[in-house]
This record gives sequence, C-alpha cells and structure tokens, in this order.
Amino acid sequence: MEVRRAEPADLEDVIALITLFFAAEGFTTPPDAIRRRAPQFLEGTTSAAFLAFDGDDAIGIGTVTTSFGFEGGSLAEVEDLYVRPEHRRRGVATTLLGEAMMWSRQQGYESLRVVVTPEDESRKERLIAWYARLGYTDTGRLVLHFDDGP
Repeated sequence: MEVRRAEPADLEDVIALITLFFAAEGFTTPPDAIRRRAPQFLEGTTSAAFLAFDGDDAIGIGTVTTSFGFEGGSLAEVEDLYVRPEHRRRGVATTLLGEAMMWSRQQGYESLRVVVTPEDESRKERLIAWYARLGYTDTGRLVLHFDDGP
C-alpha cells in the first residue's frame, strides 16, 4: 500500500472516492457539487487530501480542512475518511489518519479533530472507541449545522 498527498492529477480518484463515501453515508451533497469543489480543494493551501493505493487502484481517502479561532488557535479537522469496503481492516484508515496528522503538524496546526455522527457510531464498528485508541478524546460537544444552500 502506498499513501500520498493527492495532487490535481488525482482529481478523478478523489471525486470517485468522495462520491462513494457520501453515497454510503447518505450525505445529500450531489456528485456535481463534489466535482465542482474538488479542484479548489486539491489546489488549496488550507486543505489537503491523502490517497491510499493498492497498485494503481485508489482504495481510500482522507481529507483535512483548517480554521483558526480564539479557543483552539489553529485547528485542523479530518473531514472525510473512507476506505473501500474490500480493503478495510488492513490499516488503511489508520495510515490515512496518520498522514493527516503529520501534515497538520508540519503546517503548524495546534490540534486535529474529527466529527463522529451518532449514525456513524451506531451503524459502524464503534468509531469513537477506535479514535480513542488513537489518542482522540470525546469533548462531549454537539455540532450544529446551518446550510443556506449549495
């Protein structure tokens, strides 16, 4: 397995994996919005995507976005973490998360967070426990979202 930062030349792999992830999670973001946003994401300096490959096949993706605030200072967030089902339980997600952590530290971000939805926790293999084993702590915060359109 090879893991590396995605580049503009990886656009189609990024779009394919994010589209699969969103469909599996039931996210309502349409595929055309993913396609429209992907180039800006890959070319941005405040975001990064990492791809895992098995040979020439892209099998997983992890994405990181960033922000700055008074409470947390410079903050990075793992926004997406997806591995094709047939490649799970082989350390791919852990490796992608490690790359996201390393990139965040190299960029000077003070912390890295991840959001786990109640649906994720109830539907999957105990994500909160998995993240806890990797050193993440549950803040107990509830994330509210307002969406004013596409």
